[in-house]
Amino acid sequence: MKKDTIIILLKTAGVLGALFMFLVGIKGMSSAIKHMGADVADSIFTTTGDPLVALFIGVFATVLFQSSSTTTSLIVGMVSSGALGLTGAIPMIMGANIGTTVTNTIVSMGHINRGNEFKRAFAASTVHDFFNILAVIILFPLEMIFHGIQRSSEWVASLIFGKIDNVDVLQAKSPIKAAVKSGAKFIEQFSFDNDIVYLILSVLVTFMMLYALVKLLRSLVLEKIEVFFDQYIFKTVLRAIGFGIILTIMVQSSSITTSLIVPLAGAGVLSLRQIFPFTLGANIGTTVTALLAALTGTVSALIAAISHLLFNIFGILIIYGTPPLRAIPLKLAEMIAEYSVKNKLFPIAYLLIVFVAIPLIIILLGGQTA
Repeated sequence: MKKDTIIILLKTAGVLGALFMFLVGIKGMSSAIKHMGADVADSIFTTTGDPLVALFIGVFATVLFQSSSTTTSLIVGMVSSGALGLTGAIPMIMGANIGTTVTNTIVSMGHINRGNEFKRAFAASTVHDFFNILAVIILFPLEMIFHGIQRSSEWVASLIFGKIDNVDVLQAKSPIKAAVKSGAKFIEQFSFDNDIVYLILSVLVTFMMLYALVKLLRSLVLEKIEVFFDQYIFKTVLRAIGFGIILTIMVQSSSITTSLIVPLAGAGVLSLRQIFPFTLGANIGTTVTALLAALTGTVSALIAAISHLLFNIFGILIIYGTPPLRAIPLKLAEMIAEYSVKNKLFPIAYLLIVFVAIPLIIILLGGQTA
C-alpha cells in the first residue's frame, strides 16, 4: 500500500473519530444544560391561555433541553394526558423550532478567533435561525386566525389514526445515538457529579474536536471533497433536503445534524446556499421523534405531532418556494456574520438576547398578566 494511501486512510479515520467525539461533546453539553435547566423548565413548561407566551415557552424550553425533539415529545405527552390543549401546543411547537437552532450557533463560536472561517461558520448556523424565525413570523399569525395547521393535522390524523401497527419496531433506538450517549456518559464520570464541570468538559471536547475536524478536512484535499458534495450530496436542492431529512432521522436530532455542517462551512467545503436547503431537511427530519412518540397516544397527541411536520413543510413551501422570501434568511445570515467578525461581542449578545432575554421577558410578562 502506498504511503499516500495510508496517510489518507489515517486522516479519514481521524475525521471519523473526531466526528464521533464532536457528537459526544455536543451530547454532553446538551445533557449538562438539560440537567441544569430541568427545574426551571418544569416550572415554566405549563399550560397557558396566551398563544404568544406559549410560543416563547417553546423557545426557552428547547434552549434548556437543547433538543426540539425532547420538547415536542414532551408537548405530545402533555397533549396526550390532557394537560395541554392543541391551541397551546401548536405555538409551543413553533417556538421549539426556533429554540433548537441555538446549538449550532453555539458550535460556530468555536471558530470565533479565525476570521473568515468564523464568518462562514456563523452565517451557516444563523441561516437556520432566520429561516425558522421567518417561518414563525409568517405562520404564527395565520394559524391564530385561520387554524390551518391544526385543521390540516386533524385531517391527516383522521386518515391514519387506528391504522398504525408495529409501533415497537418503529420506536427502535438509533445505534448512533446510543453510542454517542455512552460517550457522553464516559465524560460525565470525570465531572464529579457536578453539572458545571460536565458542561465545561463537554464544551472543551466539542471545540477541540471542531478544531481537529477543520484541520483534517482541509488536509484531505478540499477540492476532492468539494467535488463529491457538489456532484452528489448537494448537487440539487431536493437532494440536499433529502440528505438533511435522512441524516436527522438517523441521529434523531436536528441540533446535531446542523452542527455537523458548521465545520464544513468554516473549512469552506460547503457554501451558505448549499447548506440552506440541507437545514430545511433537518427541520423535517426532527419531527419523526414526536411522531413516533404520538403513535401510542391519543388522537390529539398525533395531531400535535403532525402539526410539527406540517409547520415545517408549509414553511419550506412558502419561504423557499418564494425567491424574495428565500433570500431573506441568506441576506440576514451574511449580514450578522459580517457584524460578528468586526465585533466579537456581537454574536454573544445575539445569542443571549434572541434565545434567553426575549423569551424570558415575554414569559414573565405573560405570567404577570395571566
